[in-house]
Amino acid sequence: MNLALAQGLENTTTEAIAAAAGISTRTFFNYFPNKEAAAIGVPPGFQEADKAALREGTSSLAVDLKRFLDRHMAVLAEDEATLRMVRKVVHSNDKASGVLDRILIAERDELVACLCDRANDPHITGALADNAVGCMSRAIHLWENDESVPLAKAFDLVWAGQIAGSRLLSGSSECASSDTENSPR
Repeated sequence: MNLALAQGLENTTTEAIAAAAGISTRTFFNYFPNKEAAAIGVPPGFQEADKAALREGTSSLAVDLKRFLDRHMAVLAEDEATLRMVRKVVHSNDKASGVLDRILIAERDELVACLCDRANDPHITGALADNAVGCMSRAIHLWENDESVPLAKAFDLVWAGQIAGSRLLSGSSECASSDTENSPR
């Protein structure tokens, strides 16, 4: 990441990355298919215990899903400096952005698998997973562009907007002011 940020990922070779890591190029390719994947790294995935809690939850799906996503955002927040560097690389390189997109698709698919026991309709589970991953992405974007907003708070703001938007889509006229006052517009 440091090399990519210093000289641009397009100007960074896999040989330079391997040398900086103290490994051979051959070893590099045992871990990463390309330099874009190396620059993104392996983001923390969903924790097995959290996935089980989501699948087997006894609270409302909204409560269990929010708890699950809060835990994942907390894991991401443990290394905010790395998250900021990854975001810079992603913004500066289309191929790295594509790698991140594939990671987000994999996260979405994991969520679909977790949610299928709670909502038996694949269209519903797909929509829920799309919205959850979208909320995480929007929260990271908000946090990234406003350093005064901690990642957890950014997620809470985006989630409140998601819930309020869902109520509007469902035709419910009840949109609690607390849900919309603090939501990003």
